Amino acid sequence: METPVQYYLSQLYSQELKLGKTMRVPYLFVCLFIVNQVVLTGAQDINAGILSNELNKVADSVGWSFLQGEYNKLQYKEKNIDGIMLVREIAGKIGGRMIEVDNALKKLKEAVEEDQLSSDYVPQDCCVDGEYKGNLRFRTDVSEDKFCYSKPSYVNQENIRFPSTNILTVLKTNLDVKHLQFQYIAMNSGLYINYPATKLTDCDTYDPRFRPFYVSTTTSSPRDVVVVIEMSSSMRGDILFEAKHAVLTVMETLDEEDRFGLVVFNDIANTLGGCYENQLVPVTSATKKSFRNFLSSQTGEGGANYVNALRKAFLLLKTNYTETRDQILLFVSAGKNTEGNPLEVIRDENEALQNRVIINTYGIGTGLRTSDQELLKNMAEQILNNNTYGFVTRGKSTIITDIMTSSLREIMGTYYVDLSVPIATSPTYTQPYIDFFINESIITGCLPVAFNGAFSGVVCADILISELVAEILYLKKEEFSYAFIIDGEERTMLHPLLTDPRGIIMQEQDINNIYNFETSGDVSKVIDSMKKGLGSQTSVKTTIIEARGEKLFEGDSKVYLDAVYYWTPIVAPGSNLSLCIVMKQNNTVSNKDGLTRPSDGDFLYHRWDLNQWPAPFCRHFSRYATEAKSTVKLTPDAFIEAYSYTGVKETEVRVKQYKDYLSGAITTNPGLKASAVNSIRLTYPLEKFWTTTSKKEAPYLAWRYVMTEDGVIRTYPGIRLKDDYNHKLRTWYRRTAAQKSLNVLSAPYEDSWGSGRIISLTKTILQGGSNPDRKLEAVIGTDFSVFYFKQMLEDKYPICANKTNYICIVIDNSGFLVMHPFYTETTTPIKAPVHITYKEERISRSLISKTVMYQQPCRDTGNKKEQITFRVNLPKYVSSGFLDSVEGYEMRPVAGSNVYLILKHRRMQDEETCCTSGPYTSPSSIQCTGVCNCLCYNELFFNECKNKYDTMDGFIPCSPQLPTLRSVSTPEEDKTRNLQTCFSTNCECRKTESECFRISSCSWCTSDKKGYLLKGFCGPKEICPSQQCLKDDCKGKCCGSECQLPSSSNGNQLLYVGVSLGTLVFVILIVVAVFFIVRRLKPDVVDNTYLEPVHTYNTINKTLRESDHYDTIQDFHNEECK
Repeated sequence: METPVQYYLSQLYSQELKLGKTMRVPYLFVCLFIVNQVVLTGAQDINAGILSNELNKVADSVGWSFLQGEYNKLQYKEKNIDGIMLVREIAGKIGGRMIEVDNALKKLKEAVEEDQLSSDYVPQDCCVDGEYKGNLRFRTDVSEDKFCYSKPSYVNQENIRFPSTNILTVLKTNLDVKHLQFQYIAMNSGLYINYPATKLTDCDTYDPRFRPFYVSTTTSSPRDVVVVIEMSSSMRGDILFEAKHAVLTVMETLDEEDRFGLVVFNDIANTLGGCYENQLVPVTSATKKSFRNFLSSQTGEGGANYVNALRKAFLLLKTNYTETRDQILLFVSAGKNTEGNPLEVIRDENEALQNRVIINTYGIGTGLRTSDQELLKNMAEQILNNNTYGFVTRGKSTIITDIMTSSLREIMGTYYVDLSVPIATSPTYTQPYIDFFINESIITGCLPVAFNGAFSGVVCADILISELVAEILYLKKEEFSYAFIIDGEERTMLHPLLTDPRGIIMQEQDINNIYNFETSGDVSKVIDSMKKGLGSQTSVKTTIIEARGEKLFEGDSKVYLDAVYYWTPIVAPGSNLSLCIVMKQNNTVSNKDGLTRPSDGDFLYHRWDLNQWPAPFCRHFSRYATEAKSTVKLTPDAFIEAYSYTGVKETEVRVKQYKDYLSGAITTNPGLKASAVNSIRLTYPLEKFWTTTSKKEAPYLAWRYVMTEDGVIRTYPGIRLKDDYNHKLRTWYRRTAAQKSLNVLSAPYEDSWGSGRIISLTKTILQGGSNPDRKLEAVIGTDFSVFYFKQMLEDKYPICANKTNYICIVIDNSGFLVMHPFYTETTTPIKAPVHITYKEERISRSLISKTVMYQQPCRDTGNKKEQITFRVNLPKYVSSGFLDSVEGYEMRPVAGSNVYLILKHRRMQDEETCCTSGPYTSPSSIQCTGVCNCLCYNELFFNECKNKYDTMDGFIPCSPQLPTLRSVSTPEEDKTRNLQTCFSTNCECRKTESECFRISSCSWCTSDKKGYLLKGFCGPKEICPSQQCLKDDCKGKCCGSECQLPSSSNGNQLLYVGVSLGTLVFVILIVVAVFFIVRRLKPDVVDNTYLEPVHTYNTINKTLRESDHYDTIQDFHNEECK
């Protein structure tokens, strides 16, 4: 292909022949001058290797080569992992915590049964403000010195008595069980006692008797419940409203293990259509929503045919009939039966089910005659049924004439009270659910309370799942290891493809069958054995799903693995749980040899409030910092017993123990893993590198950090991190770990620490040695301004500065924009990564058509959607990149990184978008519609009546969203006020945009607070973090001697201005003349000025670029302005 330079030279030669010899030399001179200018300004050769080199420089500036070299010096000893011993050890610890819960509940049960709520003293009302204080353990304001009470408005307080101080003593003692949260006592009177005392809401309507934790203790079997409700003309107004409310209350008493059906009737009987029509369904959030909608649409009209209604109800019960389940029918009527004998229907239908169905009837309103009430009573007692077909359990009939003075909701919601309630001696545990107060995943354990041998209520305690299974959440037995827990019904409590229980932004998970998550390999034998409470091990060829970053943006990666499954039961009262650990075959742990001895300076903890930081103290953007040292934070992964660290308040004593042990002052280990201690010492030499070489050679870096697999975080400048910050639960860490040995660039984002709009570059540190499968040790990273990156591209690729004709774009291998004019031109905050499909429709369609960018689907199990993300990968036949002259762009891979460089030729009316929604719209709310889609979803066929997918074949589950932790930043405004910035900036002395952005604390200001354009100047980043001033006074400051110009120099200044203007006009005229000459010579052809696929730039340019160290700065006048 003819290059632009070759084309212009050929045109010059042809013109020379036409003009003749007399004009030949001068014309050639002029044309060569023009060509030179054209080449330098618009047609300079570019290649992606330059950017690759620059990214390597950035990685080395933060210390990647330095630290990897330290790890390369080490020798490693490999030790095989005993999977059987490991799974038994962890199951034993989880079982031990459940035994502690059992003991705590039994102590509370004994105290309540002995006390029998003997006190007349009315305690704190839970719905009235009290003297409460913030509590780290309970994540809200509480008082551990007392309990509080609540009751629904329809319960008469005159007959209620309260717990004595003896019960309070037991509640306080139970706090010794670390993983216990709130404890409570719920009585069959409707009284609710909560400890510790805290402010509750909706006390007038909250009734513990309607909650699954209470109802589940009243039976040892799951329940099938059918509600039959009349919708005749008798059911209108308040009667209909109260009846509907009561039906919903019954449904709320059930959980997923139970099944529910609803029949509405007048002259005919109806059920919810579709799959609901002829079967009972599990009680999930989806089915409850469907029933609510169906019920709310019903109105009263016509008569009341009891016979049709009962036949429909028994059809539902028979379709799902199982002898191991309790079957209950609740019949609600306000009018007389219009046809047939319902007693005969009950006899015929129930005897076919061995008389297992219990019937309660409810007559409401004043329209019921005595004969109607008698019929309802006989229906409940099933007077025609014969015990020879099975024992007949008589139900209860209730008549409520005044619906406004009696609570139908209370009567129907406690339908189970009149049944035989077993007094269990082992706790009953709920399925995991989201707690109202802490919004974290918990389970509740309950024991029934009996007064005089009769069921009287329950005592319960909430258990944080994140603490119950802490060893699994922090399991670190090298890569490709994970664990899961299921119960005897195949329901999953914990799995890496379920939402992490440490998160505080959670949603209820209805779909929890283990086969939704263990989708590959022959695991059925494993699951069957676990359901039976057995233990063993087996080898399985399986696929592990690993997050590549953010689920909705970057999707997952698959790892095919020869794995070993180890499983064993979790033994404890009330437990039917089993634990399984999955590991790579022949898995080993690596221990390091050849480490340095302890040093007194290698550990400065990040908590400035708990240990003394060395001066000088300074302000780094918005953070209080020390310039002298790096600081270290430890996550639970750094501790031998992660459980002992989670949720525990750090103290000065504990921090001093860390420091003394690491320095060798004491020999008693405060619980740190040996690998964490080694990581602290291995990363310590980085501190000197950061404070000297890196600070001098790379002043454009905003932050420097390294974070290890064993829970060590080191940052510079030294700052305090959030107490529960955990890098392994962050998107950037997962993204980097999934792309070993690459320079991984993030999409731009707004830095929460005040450094403006930044890009992160991160890279893995691997074990030393030559093994190609070297394990991950750490991730090292840094952040720099998006404007610095833009300026670097324009300096290294002058064609990128030609914004009239070209756009330089950088995308990552998921299709997200890393560099685009959008990021530097918009003044609104960046809320999320922006995909190329939102900004570059023409390129997106081309990349999709070439299969360079292709869809990668996964099944978002909880949301019942097929979520679509993208992958960008060059096929082998264009592995060095390609030119698309039709669409006018060229794409080149940036070697050793996760990004691609694109040069696009601008066109008139250039862009439409693939997406009609905004760039920050959640992909889970955008349905896919065509070929050029943005991130979107497809509907999946899901049978909510069976709570399962119609097909399990061909789908790969999505990894879950990474958890949002309960992080709270410590205010530092008082500490940073009046502090100097950590590093000298002299922003005012940097007179060009390029010079300005070479300092991380400087920004080139181009517009005032209102958005009006300014003459650009360099100022501190806090004044204009995104090139727009935040203050009213927005102007550049003088630098050095500029601040001392005498007034007599005004005349000379005017002279300089006049000369400069004249020169500028002359240059403009020359440029215009050159433009028309070039236009005359240039034919009507497509401009092919794009990126070269290989390093073909000329020797002159190569020498120039090698000598131009972009990451170093010039010496500027450092004299302060006066």
